[in-house]
Amino acid sequence: MQAATPRHVLLVGAPNGGAERVAPLLQRAEFDVHAVRPSEIILDLVMGTPFELLVVGYPLPEIDFIELIRAVRLRESASLHAGLVLLARPGFLEAAQALLPVGANRAVSLGWPDSRMWRAIDDLVDVAPRARLQSMLVADVEAPGNYDRFLYETVNVSRSGVLLQGEQLFAPGTPFEFAFRLPSETQPVEGRAEVVRRANGGRERMRGLGARFLALHDDGGTRVQRYVEDGGQATVHPGVRR
Repeated sequence: MQAATPRHVLLVGAPNGGAERVAPLLQRAEFDVHAVRPSEIILDLVMGTPFELLVVGYPLPEIDFIELIRAVRLRESASLHAGLVLLARPGFLEAAQALLPVGANRAVSLGWPDSRMWRAIDDLVDVAPRARLQSMLVADVEAPGNYDRFLYETVNVSRSGVLLQGEQLFAPGTPFEFAFRLPSETQPVEGRAEVVRRANGGRERMRGLGARFLALHDDGGTRVQRYVEDGGQATVHPGVRR
């Protein structure tokens, strides 16, 4: 029997027990974990080693995060398609989230409960298959005393979430109710989701949002999974993550 290909994760300067808090996810996915101290050699390390996931404390005085993201996302980088998670110290989550449009995948707060932190990065650890989907999605975003309704076009869908193209952008963590239709179906898929990132306009060439499903009503989860497994076409570009 052929041995499984090693899955490498790099932990850099994870503060306040951050590494231990994400450990259950990493153990479940059987990652080969490399924990290092922050320094300038990180740039050479990510360019020369094919990491599948990077978990980096934020902020770190030893690291220029724009330079780090550029190094990871260079075409010749061995870690080009790695998921990049920023573990933000209390008070720095908003600054970490500002790096999502330029190439980071998730910004999570060390002040969050473990369960919320795990949900936020779970699909980067075990990337669910994605299928292309062109459908209109109606999003109802809660506003003071009411809901505001917005329209998006779905780009791809998986059992864990959806990538949306549209002009209205919301901050990561924003919840919304949604409805969309799968091809050849009249009954909409309905549920509740949460924004996890804004689309990277440079890499994905679109304006929009990545969202994670919080709940799929009735048999929506089964129908989405069936579509991905049986009806979906090609998956999205390997560098595109929700």
